[in-house]
Amino acid sequence: MVYLWTLAPEVGLANSGQYTVGAMYAGVPSPPGFPLWTIYAWLFTKLLPFSNIAWRVAISSAVAGALTCGVIALMVSRGGVMVMDGMRGIKRLVPKDEMLLRVVCGCVAGMGFGFDGAFWPKTVIPDPWPLSLLLFSLVLCQLMRWLSNPERKRYLCAACFAYGLTLTNSQFLLAAAIGLQIFVAIGKPSLGRDIFFADALMFATGFVAGHFGFLSELNSYVGFASQLRGMCIWVGIGMAVLCVGLIIATRSFITEWRAILCLGVMFTIGLSLYFYVPIASMTNPPINWGYPRTVEGFSHVLTRGQYEKPYPTGNLHRFVEQIQMYGGFAVRDFGLAYLAAALIPFCLLHRMKPVARKWLLGFLAIYVSTAGLTLAVLNPSNDRASYDLIKAFFPASHLVLAICAGCGLVLAGSFLARIPIAGDTREPAFTSPPLSAPVENCPATGCRAKNCPPES
Repeated sequence: MVYLWTLAPEVGLANSGQYTVGAMYAGVPSPPGFPLWTIYAWLFTKLLPFSNIAWRVAISSAVAGALTCGVIALMVSRGGVMVMDGMRGIKRLVPKDEMLLRVVCGCVAGMGFGFDGAFWPKTVIPDPWPLSLLLFSLVLCQLMRWLSNPERKRYLCAACFAYGLTLTNSQFLLAAAIGLQIFVAIGKPSLGRDIFFADALMFATGFVAGHFGFLSELNSYVGFASQLRGMCIWVGIGMAVLCVGLIIATRSFITEWRAILCLGVMFTIGLSLYFYVPIASMTNPPINWGYPRTVEGFSHVLTRGQYEKPYPTGNLHRFVEQIQMYGGFAVRDFGLAYLAAALIPFCLLHRMKPVARKWLLGFLAIYVSTAGLTLAVLNPSNDRASYDLIKAFFPASHLVLAICAGCGLVLAGSFLARIPIAGDTREPAFTSPPLSAPVENCPATGCRAKNCPPES
């Protein structure tokens, strides 16, 4: 409702005009074409039979933003159960109160992200970014569901498909790929080992092909700087090192090739939506960026050839300064209270069950990958104007922070249940037994309470 009240009434500044026309005619907006968003926004221009086209497209952004907040609330509610279940030495509320606490904390986390200073402005104008974050949140949700039972790989396949769709809508979220793979390796080391091997093999193949000149045409489009090429080499080496480490840890190799093949197929199916771009270009829409109906135009649009080639951060001292700048703006845009709440679950990792610990550590890897690689590739200057140009790319990392902050609020609420309130006559909250505490069947009622009095 807040997004609706603050919605832009018509065409605004920046790219609002070209996005509006691109959605109206289902054409080809600016690179990389945004095929999924174009179809999604075009549906809103047809389903809403009133007001102007720009307002209808802005409604699509508001709906995607609101759904993203809802997915965050859902994950916090489910994650609250995960982090609380079996935690040693923490006082639990009665089930009804605990459910209410999880729902409230989920809503707080969702609204905290929804009013993020870098995300909110994108949800009230025609822009593809809210849909990108909705898809990214669905990827995290599917991974969370898979982690509860790693043998059921359909959720992991769904996450790969959703991530392929995500990359058709935002290539900058490729920065999360390393963290997502580490998440899988934490959940199931043998699967992560074979994924890292496939990655190292692809990096090695690309390096050899580039060395012998087979990728010269691609390099001319992408405009690889030496820093970016060096970053790719180090990422490939890191994948190889992780693969070797997991081979030693699992004492096996290439035992999950069927699962890797299935995941690759689902990811490719998601990416195949890019073929909509040349098809839309053949209709000669008013917005037909790069004329991707030709092979050269399609490669130019897909590789964002019109934009300046990236020059990643070249030294550690500058990167540390950029991290400090990112932290300062995260406090301003996301909020210090939420950042503090996001630290609470990591302070209690030693008390959690292994599945909750793996989930949080996997999310930490995704956060570091998303925020760190995005910051390194964009290489912003240490000034406000530079950050204002790129701050729209950081809500993806804030999304992970919002989920962790919601779980931290659940833990904080349960901890505050220990403090007695004057005049409160309700039954005290119960304490979860230690993981090693034995349980016995009560001879009187059959309940599993250790200290229940015997039958008289």
